[in-house]
Amino acid sequence: MLLLVLASRLSAQAVAKDTPAARTTRSAVYTEVQAKRGADVYVMSCKSCHTPASHTGVTFATWWKGKTVGDLLGFVSTKMPKNDPGGLDPQQYADVVAYLLKMNKLPAGESELPPDADAVKDVRIEVGAPARGPAKKPPSS
Repeated sequence: MLLLVLASRLSAQAVAKDTPAARTTRSAVYTEVQAKRGADVYVMSCKSCHTPASHTGVTFATWWKGKTVGDLLGFVSTKMPKNDPGGLDPQQYADVVAYLLKMNKLPAGESELPPDADAVKDVRIEVGAPARGPAKKPPSS
């Protein structure tokens, strides 16, 4: 019986080592240069309907926290701009998403966000301050 338990644990550890860590927007999934291009596209194609406040902070978190970058990229590339849905180049949509991530204080990295929603369908959107252990209880009065 003990051998079965040990074998089971070793097997689970081997699977865990072979499984890549979940990627999130904290994994630096866009570049600064890409976000700059996205800011330019945002000014030309998005700003007339959307304020930066409508895509940052609590508002952004309410819509996108826990969803994926693929969900976000798929949404903007098929629904925006309202007057011409899907009318931008795929790279422009990826650049705008990079800009949205930058506006939400998510880190930039060395690789650009690809203009393919399927390529980032497993990158989970995390916003707000990262968790730092269990929440502390409020002081007793």
